[in-house]
Amino acid sequence: MLDWFFADGAIWFGIPALLGTGVFVIQLLMGELGGDFDVDADIDLDTSGAGDFRALSIQTIAAFCLGSGWMGLGAYRVLDLGMIGSVAVAVVSGIGVAWLMTYLTRQIFKLQRSGNITIASAAGLTGDVAVTVPPANAGRGGVSVVINGNRREYDAVQAGEEPIPPRTSVKIVSADTQNNTLLVERA
Repeated sequence: MLDWFFADGAIWFGIPALLGTGVFVIQLLMGELGGDFDVDADIDLDTSGAGDFRALSIQTIAAFCLGSGWMGLGAYRVLDLGMIGSVAVAVVSGIGVAWLMTYLTRQIFKLQRSGNITIASAAGLTGDVAVTVPPANAGRGGVSVVINGNRREYDAVQAGEEPIPPRTSVKIVSADTQNNTLLVERA
């Protein structure tokens, strides 16, 4: 059994596969038990709104080792591609799994942040009318506004006498947290 992992050239795939799997399992168990560990490298990458997320971490290195190790081992032992073909499969697979881990973590951070936006954050910003905002005391319309990089839709009212049609830029004067509406005026 151990020969499958360590005999001849398979050791180059077996060790990363076992180490990556071990780190992944430890992180999974510690996450379930409430523990946490991670080491971040301070690399200046554009993370497009992912906050303090670092692209190079123990998780992504473990994901690379896990993906490249197991896929390289499979290519070497099962598909019998030889060392060069197996290394190519391993590198492409490792990069793919590390990218997937980074992408999914970024998406989780976006979900985590998106619930922290309150309607009061919209006051003072500009937005676009999505549904006609009727004149004062004649009902509600809809406004689309970008808050912290996230687009939100809110009900809107105005104090003016003329309706504000869709695709018109408006300034958000205030936010009514009780009724969950925005008071807007033409920008």
